[in-house]
Formats: sequence, C-alpha cells, structure tokens
Amino acid sequence: MNILAVVGARLNSSRLPGKHLLSLAGQPMIHHIFQRLQQCQQINTRVLATTADTFNQPLVDWAHSHAVEVMAYSGNVDDLVGRIDTVVQQYNADYIVYICGDCPLIEPAFIDHALTQLIAHPQKDSIKLAPGTETIHEGIAVYSHHGWQKLVAISTSDLAREHVGYGNKLTPVLDALEIEDCADFSKIKHRISVDTDADYRFMSEIYRRWYQHHGESTIVSLSWVQQQLLIDPQLRQINAHVHQKLPNVKYRKAVILCQVGADVGMGHLRRSVLLANALMEQLSIGVQLHIIGESRALPWLQANLTQWHTDITEALTVLKELNADLWIVDLHPAFVPQQQLIDFCCTAKANQQRVIAIDKCDFLLPHIDLLFVPSFFCELAHPNLSFGWENYLFTPQTATKKNQLLVLTGGSDALKYGAWLAETIDACVPAEIERIWIQGPYAEAPQLPESSHWKKLQNPANLPTLVAESATIISCYGLSLFEAIASKALTILLPAKQLTSSNELRFLKQLQCCFICEHERDIAPILRQVFNAKDTDTKQQILDNAAALTANIDGVNIFCKKIQAMFNGS
Repeated sequence: MNILAVVGARLNSSRLPGKHLLSLAGQPMIHHIFQRLQQCQQINTRVLATTADTFNQPLVDWAHSHAVEVMAYSGNVDDLVGRIDTVVQQYNADYIVYICGDCPLIEPAFIDHALTQLIAHPQKDSIKLAPGTETIHEGIAVYSHHGWQKLVAISTSDLAREHVGYGNKLTPVLDALEIEDCADFSKIKHRISVDTDADYRFMSEIYRRWYQHHGESTIVSLSWVQQQLLIDPQLRQINAHVHQKLPNVKYRKAVILCQVGADVGMGHLRRSVLLANALMEQLSIGVQLHIIGESRALPWLQANLTQWHTDITEALTVLKELNADLWIVDLHPAFVPQQQLIDFCCTAKANQQRVIAIDKCDFLLPHIDLLFVPSFFCELAHPNLSFGWENYLFTPQTATKKNQLLVLTGGSDALKYGAWLAETIDACVPAEIERIWIQGPYAEAPQLPESSHWKKLQNPANLPTLVAESATIISCYGLSLFEAIASKALTILLPAKQLTSSNELRFLKQLQCCFICEHERDIAPILRQVFNAKDTDTKQQILDNAAALTANIDGVNIFCKKIQAMFNGS
C-alpha cells in the first residue's frame, strides 16, 4: 500500500514571501515539516510539491540537497489541486495526506491516527473530526485514492483549484469518516500556521523555547505548545491580531512609497515596514514596499517584499505600471519634486484609488484622502488630517530596566555627534554605567574611547528591546526620541537644529516629558543632572509626564481602522 504525503509550498506568499525557507531554530521551516512527517509510521512516501519557476527554484535546490523527493509543477502556478494530483498520479498513491507548507506544527500522531481509521473504512473518502470536537490542528487533509479523484473532478473553478478541499465546500461529494482526535488539543484555539511576520515571530519563539531544553533530533510537542499558550498571554498576543485570508474573498492591494538615506534617516522606512505588516496581518491587504535610497541589508526588512529605487522619478515610473487600490506616501518634502508627486496623486484619485500621505507631506492635502501625522504636534487644520500622541507609529515595549545608557544619533548621524559626544558622556556619567552606541546603517563609525564601558552596535535587529531595557537614552529628534520617551526611560534630546521646527520644540519643552538640550553646551550639565542621585523629584516628574502622554499610543491600529472605514465608505 502506497501512502503518500504531499507538502504544498511556494515562496510567492503575498504576506510573507519566502516563508518556507525562513529559519526556525537554525533550520528552514520546510525542514521541520519533513522532520515531523518522518515521525509518521503509516507514511512511506514524502514529496515536496512546488512550481517550476525561477522564484521557487530555491525550494527545489533545498530538496535536492536534503534528499527530499520534489516535484516542480510546470502548469498554472495557482492550480494547487493540479500540482498535487500530478504527484498522486506519479506515485500511484492509495492514500494521500496533503500538508500545507506553512504549518510547522503538524501532529504526526494525528496523521497516523487518521490514516489508520480511514484504511479501516475503505468505503470512505476522507476524514473529518467528529461534531463538537475542537482542536488546534491546522494544515492537514487525508483522502483515499477514490476520495481524491472525486475531489479533483468537482474542483473546476479557479478558487477550487487554488485551495485543496474548497471544491467539496462548493459541491459536497466526499463521504467523510468522522473520527475523534488523537489527544486533547481542544484546550485553546490559536493560530499555528505561518502566513505573516507576526506568525513567524510567534513560531520562532515557540521553536526557540523548545530547543533551549531539547535536542535537535526531537520535534516540538504540540501538547507542550498548547500548554505554553495556556499559561503565557504574552505569547498568544504575538499573532493574536492576524486575520486568516479566506479563499472566496478578493483582497485589496496597496503600495507604500518611502525613502531612506543620510539626509532623511531611517524613520520613514521603519514606520512603513510597520504599516506594511499591519495592513497584511489585520486587513489581509497585499503590500508592496518601494524604497527610494541606497540599498542596505537590514535585519528587520523582508527583502522579498521590497524594491529599491535610486530616485523618485524612477520610483514613480515603476509605480505607474502597478495596479493598487491604495497608495501610501511617506516622503520628506525637502527631498522630492513636489509637483511630480502631486501629479501622481491626482492620477490615482482620478482612477478611483485611495491615497494616504504620512507626516510632513501637507502639500498633498488637497489631492489625497488622508494625511496621517504620527506626531503630538501639527500646526495645520484640515478635515482630512489626523495627528496626536496616540498616532505614533511604533509599538511601545516594556522590559526590566538595566543600568545602561543608550545613545541614538539616527540612521545617518546627520549632525555628526559620533565625532565628539562619547567624550562628553564619559566626563559626566558615572563609570559603572554601561554605554551602548547605536550606529545607524548610513552613519560613520563613532569615535569611542577605548574603554570597557562602551559597546558599539551597528544597526541591531533587537533595537526595540534595547530601547525598552535602557534606563537612560540620549536621542536626536525623530522616531527614536518618542520610542525612548514611551519606554519609560529618562530621555535626553540632543540639540535638534534643523530636525524640527522651533514651535514644535517649544511645545515639547512645555510638556516636560524629556530633558531638552537646546545647545551643545547644555549636554554636559543635563547629563550631570540626570545622573545626580539626589535630584529625584525632577526625574520622577518627567517620567510621570512621559507615561501619561504616551499611555494611549496605538497609531498602527488607528491607521488600519481609518483605512477600513475609508474602504467601507464611512
């Protein structure tokens, strides 16, 4: 008897391209799926089914290098049923187990249990759980050969060909055997497939915890996962907000245009990435990210979701050929030809497409649906304008504070603090305080004293964690300043110079939520004040003010709700 397991996988996911080769505990996700299938006693053939195009060649290469049988389908790339059926016919399978390639927690015991039950009832076509049975399982379907043939025959529409099993929902023909689960997996419902960045972060944490205490030859226990979810609400929250895409829904497409560089820093890109993930996870909107600037390898940026451009003319030329329901523009007005961007927005509006601009693009207000300003301060008044403390586009993190000083001079250190600031810090800060200098991807290396007190980190992937755990933070004006304020750190703002307006700086000073250096000569006395053990009242008042002002930061969710309302016509 030939019992075949077919894993369907393509690297073209709209929400998380390349996901099957993303690492979990040092091995690609697809490796863990096949490792789990090796635990199944009933299965004797295991095949990876992908498509014969250049984008998916890395999957074929992985299979060849790991002695995994693979079939690259040359038919319609969206015809998943046809792809799986080709494997079924090639191997003349008696029973078929279809595995979705984004489910790295498939339960081997359940697969064996389902096959045993179905084989004992040869007249049945497939299996399903008995009525009322709740489970955490995802990504498994089991068929007899004649059941599979029935499914193929009635899978005639595009949707039925694209989603295994959907044809039977449209035209029920399968005589399914009702079975009990192999164990009690009903204690909690939670998403255990990987289709977004949040799903991947959740699964990475699951795998990290397991392999901290278990050997690499073991597989992650699904019962243990269920228990982890029951006892740890923070674990559940990592991807609790993700919505599953439905096969019968046509989802919208969005394009985000932003920029990076020595002149504009990294803030535009960082918040654009955050918005891209939120749109994909919360609204299931497919997002392309287009970046103007010199390309950099950034650990928090998914390369497959992005395209880099040398200037705005090149970017807009490419964008004009794309079809999108929503355009999001996050550019600095001083570094773009404004009329060119106005013309683009007018064309989009004429085509009944929605346009949103971020932050300082107020010159676009007459030509767009919304100007979303992630700032406490705005001097404009307009019905299509949204701003306020709650609009900041980051997610505040909490952590136990360490006795360390974090220095954030921006993605490019545009004001060249790296040339001299460290020496001033050493003259004013107690020796026992650890100092961490963050060098941005466009910044020159800072001149740091040869001292065990200093550590330099270049564009670290864990920057939000470092911000959350630092008791004191020195920052230039920008996104990092407000992340520092929201993290409940004593925050020192370096002289802002041309980075913000005098009115905005004056208003921030009135709020007393951070220490503000108006001139370079202010840095030393403010550092001494911050590290003066006796001056506790002033510092506590600043921390209290900061906590009150940043308590309701929820910019990402506010942004998504505004888009939802926009498309709903409200």
